[in-house]
Amino acid sequence: MVASVVQEEPPSLDEVMGILDEASQVRAYSHQLEQQSRELEAATAELRAANAQLQELDRMKDDFMSTVSHELRTPLTSIRALSEILHDDPRTALAERKHFLGIILKETERLTRLINQMLDMAKFESGNAEWHTSELDVREVVEEAVDATSQLFREREVDVTISAAGPLRRVRADRDRLMQVLLNLLSNAVKVCAPGEGRVEIGLSEGRSALRVDVRDNGPGIGPADHETIFEKFRQVGETAGARPRGTGLGLAISRRIVEHLGGRIWVESALGQGATFSFELPLEAGPPAAAVERKAAQRAG
Repeated sequence: MVASVVQEEPPSLDEVMGILDEASQVRAYSHQLEQQSRELEAATAELRAANAQLQELDRMKDDFMSTVSHELRTPLTSIRALSEILHDDPRTALAERKHFLGIILKETERLTRLINQMLDMAKFESGNAEWHTSELDVREVVEEAVDATSQLFREREVDVTISAAGPLRRVRADRDRLMQVLLNLLSNAVKVCAPGEGRVEIGLSEGRSALRVDVRDNGPGIGPADHETIFEKFRQVGETAGARPRGTGLGLAISRRIVEHLGGRIWVESALGQGATFSFELPLEAGPPAAAVERKAAQRAG
């Protein structure tokens, strides 16, 4: 075409069509390069995000191993030291022996609790957790959980009360897993309360389609920025209150897994200096309230 122009000859139709074809190919190639560039940028961003996530997981793993190592080492050290004293000095006074054995028993229970939490989380994540659901009276399970933690409340001189807004219908849930959630929430609540001044209130209420349980304490509270993070693995409520955290930080993460598996949800409402309320809801079973069922059963028995 350049030669034709130089020679002042008009370009032929074939030359024009060839130029247009080449221009079209160049444009298509340019679009292809732009698309590949965008895909490369998106892949790079995904890789950066994945790398950041891996770094965070690695940090959390290191924190978890450090915490678990400390939490396992502390009771083991106490158990070994006190056992050696009892073994090496058979003449230890009876009162002192009982005191040592009491500490050994508490530290053994603490070890068992930590190990069970780690095993439970591993089962949940692998999908191998066992579930045994049945119709439950939640108030009855709450009362059992309070009885199970009564010694902890007495030791710290913390008051605990249960209130229910009218008769409640039953829920379909796993009794042992629901008890596990309640024990986690009650143990956390009593530990953050000031000894001798603490108060924990458990409220039960019923909505249109769900039964709600609130566990309210008058502890130091939790900042809004931590309302979600405390339900993550290896995060602990104590971190938000300024105290040295105890345990593996798996209790709330396990509780969330259980409640969500049962079709419900769990959350916290709190502000620093104003205590905290941990709440969860479970879907209601169709039918009359549990109290009405019990009355009818009593009437039939009578």
